[in-house]
Amino acid sequence: MQHLDQAIASADAPAARHVFLTRDDRGLRSLARGLDAQLAQGQQIGPLGGAVVVIKGNIDLAGMPTTAGSRSFAAKAADRSAPLVSRLVQAGGLPMGHANMSEFAFSGLGLNPAFGTPLNALNPDLVPGGSSSGCASAVALGIADLAVGTDTSGSTRVPAAYQGLYGFRPSMGRYEDAGILPLAPSLDTPGPIARDLRGILQLDTVLRQRFTADFRDPAKRVVIPDAASLGEVSSAVVHMLYDTASDLISRGWSVDFKPVPALLDIRKLFAEFGTLVAAEAPAAIGAFTALDNPRIDPNVRLRLSQGLLIDPSKMAALRAARVLLQADMRKALGSALLLMPTVPGPPARLADVATPAEFAAENARALSLTMPTAFLDMPSLAMPVAGRVPGQSLSLSASSGGDDRLLEAAERMAPVLLKMGKEL
Repeated sequence: MQHLDQAIASADAPAARHVFLTRDDRGLRSLARGLDAQLAQGQQIGPLGGAVVVIKGNIDLAGMPTTAGSRSFAAKAADRSAPLVSRLVQAGGLPMGHANMSEFAFSGLGLNPAFGTPLNALNPDLVPGGSSSGCASAVALGIADLAVGTDTSGSTRVPAAYQGLYGFRPSMGRYEDAGILPLAPSLDTPGPIARDLRGILQLDTVLRQRFTADFRDPAKRVVIPDAASLGEVSSAVVHMLYDTASDLISRGWSVDFKPVPALLDIRKLFAEFGTLVAAEAPAAIGAFTALDNPRIDPNVRLRLSQGLLIDPSKMAALRAARVLLQADMRKALGSALLLMPTVPGPPARLADVATPAEFAAENARALSLTMPTAFLDMPSLAMPVAGRVPGQSLSLSASSGGDDRLLEAAERMAPVLLKMGKEL
């Protein structure tokens, strides 16, 4: 109970002003008292052991409206929590409330004009990253132990990278996704955020619906894409990547620097047909509100209007290409894992994304490396390099379905990354 009281006090501090959309402290304390009573009787309380977990505002929590960070529609209080929340509670977790987010999860920057923008815990002048901005801020500020967000194009990994955290996007279907307000159903998946890899592994153990681990041949080989495959990244990020590669080699890892054609092909595909998330978002969001509703964030409204221009034939082309490119990536990697920057550079300053043009350019930049792996349904783990520096993050990815092998390899790689890197 003392741990929860500290979390609530931190959530009421000025720095946390825009971190939450809704909270039920009374209900939370009641849940905590129940755990205390179990402990007093010598009972086990589950693997999460009373950890405070914040839940993204597009995931149902019983008795709270699932607004997805929007004031554009009248959200009703959920009758029941999403199944993944029930799993957390059964495992001894304390779901603290709905964390703030980019409206409808449709931005990688984390800004929210309707409810305020959560603080980037590492630098208040910088964007927090999105769309799971409140989740990342709550963990980085020390309010919560863990967070569960969603990731459609990078929404757990980008805020994790911008705030010095770990963020995981699993293969689709690894976690149950019922009770989540959709953005792009072909891409949406829940995803955990934590201060350390142990927290990610704890949440993964609780949330996963299947376990397919086979560590007889543990992965210790990575492929690093060449410059053309990565696209535009800052020189500091390139140096960080190559410094880390050198250290991995010295520790017995096999590192293969080579072109990864699927990454380049995806950029060309998006340039010609648009993105799959943009194509699916208007129908998903249109089920809740009019797409031209003036209460929607103007930047989100603009993206929705652009998505309406993607006709069904282009959507079909994107989906067909996705299957082929997944096969190409699987062939290119073989038994290896993919190692690349999570984001192409440090987060933008809030003052530098004030206009629609600035916002659009920076949003595209923030998601430029996470969106392709989401499109390919590659499980991907963002990991901080050399501690908590905004944007200093690398992502380890596997072919679709390779989550267990990826997380096993990450346990050996994460300590190496924490000793590496230079400030961006």
